Amino acid sequence: MGTTAERLIAQGRRRSHAGRAGGSPIHIEIEGLEETLKKMKKMEDVVRRKVMREAGKKAAKPMIQAFKQNIDDLMEDEFVVYRDGAIYARIQPGQLRKSIDVMQFWSRARDMWVTHIGPKVRGRFSDPNKGGWYAHFINYGYLNNGRYRGHNIGFADRAKQTAYPYTVQTFKKEFFKFAAIQIQKLSSVK
Repeated sequence: MGTTAERLIAQGRRRSHAGRAGGSPIHIEIEGLEETLKKMKKMEDVVRRKVMREAGKKAAKPMIQAFKQNIDDLMEDEFVVYRDGAIYARIQPGQLRKSIDVMQFWSRARDMWVTHIGPKVRGRFSDPNKGGWYAHFINYGYLNNGRYRGHNIGFADRAKQTAYPYTVQTFKKEFFKFAAIQIQKLSSVK
């Protein structure tokens, strides 16, 4: 139902009773109460988002490290990808490893920050010559008409399997640490 102030606002009045012995109730109008309550609600969301984001960023480090360690360079020289008979991209050795990073976005459906770890394909990595857009081909063996059997098959699955416990443990630790810091900041504000 909300706080007493929110219920009174919903009823369209703000009041405080002086007691039964004093006669009629005293009405107190508080200017800006609605705006203040909205700001407080928004501040709660901002703090929650900030804590989730910071904890996710710190917790992603073991997983990123595992991804990068499980990737071997495909070749000594560049690998040329053709599309529609023309050169689409020139993949350099180490390109996939460089594109592995943490990506965070706000999920409205889940009402929370989602942390994704994998090859970046947007921003400065949107160029096919820089990004890791081909990671799933390597992970599942879809290179050379499905005949790729190199060391990198299943690199993402191996990384997830080895780093998951550390990532979860780090997330819990960092979440409570950042939450305590934010609570301390809010409680010290006068």
